[in-house]
Parts: sequence; structure tokens; C-alpha cells
Amino acid sequence: MRFLPTLAACSLFCLPCAAQVPPQPEGDKPTAFAAKSPVPVYRALEKNLGKYFLYADGGFNADWYVGYNNCWVIKMPPVAVSGFAKAFIGAKLGRAKIISWPMSWDPAPIPGKIYLAINSAPVFNSDHTYFLVDANDIPREPLPNDYLDGVDSARWFWTEIPLSKLSAEKPNYMALWSSSRYFTASSSSPIVAAAKSDSVEEDVWLSRNIKGNPPSGDSVFDIPVSGLKPAIAVKLVPANEYKVFIKGFMAELDADSITASFSVVGEDIRAAWLEVSYDKFDWQRVTRYMFKAPYFWTFGRDEISRDMFYLRAAALDNLENTGYSKEVVVPALPRATAPQQ
Repeated sequence: MRFLPTLAACSLFCLPCAAQVPPQPEGDKPTAFAAKSPVPVYRALEKNLGKYFLYADGGFNADWYVGYNNCWVIKMPPVAVSGFAKAFIGAKLGRAKIISWPMSWDPAPIPGKIYLAINSAPVFNSDHTYFLVDANDIPREPLPNDYLDGVDSARWFWTEIPLSKLSAEKPNYMALWSSSRYFTASSSSPIVAAAKSDSVEEDVWLSRNIKGNPPSGDSVFDIPVSGLKPAIAVKLVPANEYKVFIKGFMAELDADSITASFSVVGEDIRAAWLEVSYDKFDWQRVTRYMFKAPYFWTFGRDEISRDMFYLRAAALDNLENTGYSKEVVVPALPRATAPQQ
């Protein structure tokens, strides 16, 4: 059985037009005009975010794990937010472990949540703390002698914060840690990426005196780190009219499984996923993030519900615009009939 969305979900994708170059008077030099294409602006201790390739993609991990007892703290310079519509803080993470790592008998990820905090002073309470990502969404650590689903390179994960949380006059302190009691060593925890740095300023610390909460007091500056910077950053997004569209969304059902597939049309797509609802108002993401095309996912027929539900696809671009497909109806499974007496 196949379900197809309506044509209304397959609109055309339009980009903002480039600025028109006015005619030049003869003999004058031409004036340079830039295309009106908004892009995110990043702020990090390493200006080139492409240099954050150490540790989180594979090989030697140097014990750079994000943990229950391991919090990374950085001091970011003041960040001006004038002219931007949204602000996000994030980190580049990879190498999440499965329960039986390094063996393959239990491929379920070790559960845990990663948090990121920001404040103009080295004090982090609930008002400054933001959930960043669940370990289930972080690319898996490869197994040395077996295959594993979900293995990928490290990825940037972002969470939105109010623009008012960023200080344009004072430094911005940021802390990255986990509340999971399982994340106490690199053999069980996700790894944060790092970049080499020649900076002599003391602006990175590792706190080993925490227990699932960010450090406070002198423990913020527990262990100074020099020569390396953790992949923690701020992303500033300008107002923009970019759109993300889902095309060709379909769900194929058989007695045992549901296979969904779709394509995404947009600019700089960074993630896609599937969502489920029972009333078309409250939607819940039911897959981990898919980071690249083609987009396919297969559920066991009983994984979601035996009752009727709605299924749709969603995707997100790097400007944090989200697009959704038209939902399809997944019918309830037939009820078993009672044996006749």
C-alpha cells in the first residue's frame, strides 16, 4: 500500500534575487555589488570552523569526551548581535557509543543528554542552560571488527537562545557537559571535536569536579587547556525568506514494516527526520536526524503504534528554516478476533 501527499506540498523553491547592477556611465569604473543572499555568521575561538577536525571523527580521542564528570568551558569574546534575527549556540560532536561497545551484540546507543550553557559571567544556572542534543542523534563510534548503523562524521548541533543572552560588552562564557551518569569515560561518552590553536590567551578550561551539573565557583577554571580549542560556537542568523520543501514523500506499508522516503529541496540542508501525530496538532520526532540524501527510513510495524496515526517528513536548513511534507495516514492494524467457542 502506498500513500502520496498532495501536490500542494510540492511547491517551487525560490531564492532571493541578486541585486541589480545599475547602468554605468561610460568611462566610469564598474561598482561591485554582492548578491542579497543572507548567510549565518559564526563566532568561535577558532575563526576557521573547518579546523575543528580533531578527535571527534575517529582515531585518537585524547579523552575529549563530554561527560557527567567532564565539562568544557570557554571564554568567548563579546558578540555583537545588531542586525540579526536569531541566535544559536552549538558544539561539534561525534563518536557516541552503543551499549555493547566495542562489541555489536546490543546496538542501542548509551542514553544521555548533552547541555550547553552561556553567561557573561562564569556562573551557570538553569536560566543560562539549554538542552543541546540527545546521544541518540549523535553519529555513532565505529566498531573495530563489525558493521554498525548510524556511523558518520562528527556534526554541529545547535540550540536557539534569546539574542539578549549574548553580551556585546563582556566576554561570553560557555559550558558543555552531560547529565548522564553513563558518560564518565571516553569509552562510553560522545567526543567533542577540537582544533589546534597558537593562541596564548587563557580561554579554555576543563572541569573534572562536576556531577551532572555545570561547574561553579573556582571549579569553572579547574584545568586550563592550552594549544587546543573545543568545537563550541555561536551562530547568528539574519532575517531571510529562504524556504525548505519536502517533495515525493511516500510511505510503503506491508504486514511487518513501514518504509518512508522523500527528497528535500532547499539551500544548505543540514538535517531531515520523520514525525508522528495522532491529531495533526501535536507532532513528535520519531527518528534520529538524517544528515544527507537519499532520505529513507524503515520502521517495524509495531514500533510506533498499532492504532491509526499520521506520518510526515521534515527538514532543516543551515539558516534554521524548517519545512514539512503533507502528512499521510497510516491505518490501524487489524484487531485479532477472539476464537469462537
